[in-house]
Amino acid sequence: MLRVLGWVFGLIGVALLAVDLFETRGGAVRAVGEWWFRLHRDSLQVAQPAIERHVAPWLWGDVIQPFLELPAAPVALALAAVFLLLGRRR
Repeated sequence: MLRVLGWVFGLIGVALLAVDLFETRGGAVRAVGEWWFRLHRDSLQVAQPAIERHVAPWLWGDVIQPFLELPAAPVALALAAVFLLLGRRR
């Protein structure tokens, strides 16, 4: 199951990289948060107050927001590598 997740994240990472290379002008890459906003705007807008109220106020500003500002393609490819390494056969 972990290997399947690794391949899925790998394909997503390659697709995001292709979009960044061919669609984005000026060398700008799209962040994780931008993709989340484009895919499902309402869930992103609900996540911040929910996490700040029900989990921990510092979690959004110190952990999640910086993560959402990272480039999406390398994040997906890194997740793919982690899942593939965790799911490798011994």
